[in-house]
Amino acid sequence: MVRTILAPLSSLDQTGMRMSRSLTLGYVLKSAESAKIEVAAKRMVDKWRILAGRPEWSEKLSTWCIRIPLEGDVSHRLKFTTSKLDVPLDMPLTVLGEASAEILARPALHFFRHPATQNSLSGFASSNTPIVSIHVTELTNFTCVGISVPHGVFDVFGLGQIVRSLDAKMWHKPWVAPDSHETNIVRETLSELAAAPPLYAEEPPTLADVLHHFDRLSVKNIVTYLTGNAYEYLWQKAHCKAVYLGEAVVKEMVQKVKDEVRESGAGWVSTGDVLVAWFLKTSYTKETDTNSVSASSTMSLRSTFADKCPAFDNYPHNGTIHCCMPTLTKAELAAKPLSELAVLHRQTIDAVRNVPFIQAHSHWQATLGGRAMPIRTLGVDSWAFTNHVTGHFDEIDFGSEMVAYWVWAVPVTPDHKVVLNKLKGGYIIQAVIRSSRWDAIVEDVERLKASCKA
Repeated sequence: MVRTILAPLSSLDQTGMRMSRSLTLGYVLKSAESAKIEVAAKRMVDKWRILAGRPEWSEKLSTWCIRIPLEGDVSHRLKFTTSKLDVPLDMPLTVLGEASAEILARPALHFFRHPATQNSLSGFASSNTPIVSIHVTELTNFTCVGISVPHGVFDVFGLGQIVRSLDAKMWHKPWVAPDSHETNIVRETLSELAAAPPLYAEEPPTLADVLHHFDRLSVKNIVTYLTGNAYEYLWQKAHCKAVYLGEAVVKEMVQKVKDEVRESGAGWVSTGDVLVAWFLKTSYTKETDTNSVSASSTMSLRSTFADKCPAFDNYPHNGTIHCCMPTLTKAELAAKPLSELAVLHRQTIDAVRNVPFIQAHSHWQATLGGRAMPIRTLGVDSWAFTNHVTGHFDEIDFGSEMVAYWVWAVPVTPDHKVVLNKLKGGYIIQAVIRSSRWDAIVEDVERLKASCKA
């Protein structure tokens, strides 16, 4: 009998959206040695045993858990597949440099993911399939490498740990796997906060902004949400592309905004704040209707609790909650300078990166049965921004040039979902937005490109 432990997941892993979908990270490379990747991946799974685990529902704990084998051969707990196609990758790829400002088309998912890959925790459990899948497709001009995991087990940071582990095993670098336990630090921390007296005198105003963007998981909210997505995809022709801004382009844009913020005495903004503000504001340059704009961002709990519990620094499961900027009318959005919008985004994040807000957020989520979901409101455009830089996805070395990489939420990525990643010193901003808003983004990218050449 193989010794195992049962590692519980937390309520953050089991929100309706996360537990029902998976994440695929897909790299476009000049070439790759699939055999080398497979050997390294099997060594990775053997070293970090949670990757060999399988989801299991615990009646005793009333939560999903991961059954982790502590001994024995686990090479069969990696799903590694390959394919070879005598066709080129059907996407134009431009050489990306520090002065680049380019629009990139996203290639098809099937180049990076085997069609039999599961999505939901229940799907992985019932099929007993490995939770880590790697698919390599060799084409005539490029090689695609995709890594897929259930979102109900790993967030972006956890997926990034897998990427760094794979890199370490390919190149024999030192790497320490996060410990696995029969307790869950997020589950315990949130339970302690729920039982403790309120740390806030009154409900944080930033929670009210969250309530405008999220609500309980219900049939009505699911139908409204799916209808809104269908409208954007089918009627407004929402689709996924990406903007690549080279290091010099980003530096010039960010420095200009930072100078304005410093001169105004409004504090400090990050590169991510500036890029979120730029993408959001630019998308609406051609719109004058009376709809409002609501934008959420994800905020990691790790840094908030790491001083109390250092294990948070390496926590691989879902460790984020949402924060939301105040809802703005399109007129207000157009009137705000880029620097002011970046400051608003920074203030929103800073206002929620503290224990009292996290406690208030947990109290609110408990009233929903622990499962919240994004909602759609008539007359309000809903956006969701995620900064994936914490995943360090660009830091893996496959032994060949990394041309680009993409992230998918499967089975479907919600419309107006925007993710930021680093690539070749610059940033790649991947988004699913309506066609007319892409037209506005493309126009400004052309302006940036012309400015770089001047």
